[in-house]
Amino acid sequence: MLNNVAFSVHLGQNFPKVGTPIPFLDVIYNGQNSYNPKTGFFTCEHPGVYEFQFHWTIYESTASVDLLHNGELVLHSFTTRQSGYITASGSTFIKLGRGDRVWLVANRGGNGLTRDSYFSGHLLFTE
Repeated sequence: MLNNVAFSVHLGQNFPKVGTPIPFLDVIYNGQNSYNPKTGFFTCEHPGVYEFQFHWTIYESTASVDLLHNGELVLHSFTTRQSGYITASGSTFIKLGRGDRVWLVANRGGNGLTRDSYFSGHLLFTE
């Protein structure tokens, strides 16, 4: 059934490696196993319009994260340095074809991400 194409994952580790897809190791839900927690890629098997969201908790640092679709920047999130904790989030709709990939990357100089960060996505509708 197409409407269970969805995932929600929890980072589970502080300060992931920069410049590569962020692997969210703690799976909350992964209907149809479209998200790969080892690689950090969501791979589309059912073409349509998807919604993706991320929520970060950052501790005493900056954070700069990009959401990419097949290597192209779709959404950029940035916070400035502060003391204590701060949160940041982003959400977007993307039309995906079969085999398209979506992932998140922490940028150099902006990786204050803590384990209490989340990434999720789901199919809204097919066209």
